[in-house]
Amino acid sequence: MRLNLSIFAAFAAVFNAMAAPHCMNRTDVNGTSPSSTLSDPVKTYDCDGSVMCSTLKVQWCDEAVNWSLIRTDEAIYGPAGSGQPHLGACHGRGTDFGCAIVLEGSKECKRSGNDIWWDYQEIRKSGCHHCGHKRWGNGCSTTIDYYPECDWVR
Repeated sequence: MRLNLSIFAAFAAVFNAMAAPHCMNRTDVNGTSPSSTLSDPVKTYDCDGSVMCSTLKVQWCDEAVNWSLIRTDEAIYGPAGSGQPHLGACHGRGTDFGCAIVLEGSKECKRSGNDIWWDYQEIRKSGCHHCGHKRWGNGCSTTIDYYPECDWVR
């Protein structure tokens, strides 16, 4: 009986570790760790996302940024209301939920596909394994997160 409880406890620990989003070894642009910038209210990178973030298949995010994003140097991406033709890129399960890489902020927040691709790489290098943000400009951010319908991202 004790052996069964030990095995159960080990499996529970493994499953809990897999379900929790991991954000390790994060640094900001200046190379400082989050613990050294606690007094700074604005971090350049974070691993925050929606409550559904840990359910994302990271492969969907990779496919969105590598296959759905229009990779040019022209600033054709912007948040809703910016007048730009594209919000970001999304890939997922059919037309249902998926992983989106989108711009957030004011209508002045505009970015090229190549800039967004590099933002995605930097968010991943900062230690974010599922969701995350890179803040740039005046209140602008490139965001990786769960999206309820990929059709909303064009």
